[in-house]
Amino acid sequence: MTEGELTGHRVVLRPLVDDDLDVLSGLASGRGCQPWWTDPSVTGLRDSLLEATDTWSWTVVVDTQTAGVVSAYSVGWPPGSALGLAIMLGDAWQDRGLGPETLSVLIAHLIGTRGVRRFVVDPAAANLRAIRAYESLGFKRIGVARQSEPAPDGSWRDCLLMDLLATEFHGRL
Repeated sequence: MTEGELTGHRVVLRPLVDDDLDVLSGLASGRGCQPWWTDPSVTGLRDSLLEATDTWSWTVVVDTQTAGVVSAYSVGWPPGSALGLAIMLGDAWQDRGLGPETLSVLIAHLIGTRGVRRFVVDPAAANLRAIRAYESLGFKRIGVARQSEPAPDGSWRDCLLMDLLATEFHGRL
């Protein structure tokens, strides 16, 4: 599914390759990412972004610089009708509207070319920046998954379940 570059106003999404992982590991280890990204090591990123079954990932590029990563992964039935999304932007790229733009580019592409009907995300319940960004695109809160994700310190945290139907999407391109 990760077939070629996708372009927004400020972001370019290009298929993730192994050579991107060192830079992404550094970004994921930053203060704004580390509380939310369970394993920012190169191995952890490789396992979750490149080698996970039914997962497709793109490097987020802004002004020719690697800014982060965005992934889509299969959830639900029938296969391909619903996809989960995950995004990570390095500290220098946060609070600039690049997260919603990145997700808009990807969601619009997946609706238009793959006919995806539903998207789901599950940010940590305390990650208010991410929740606001998802809500700006039309994602709705649907529940809390209690102690569903390991935190970097080894504790377990709640995640907010959110979804978006293709018919509700109001992208920010």
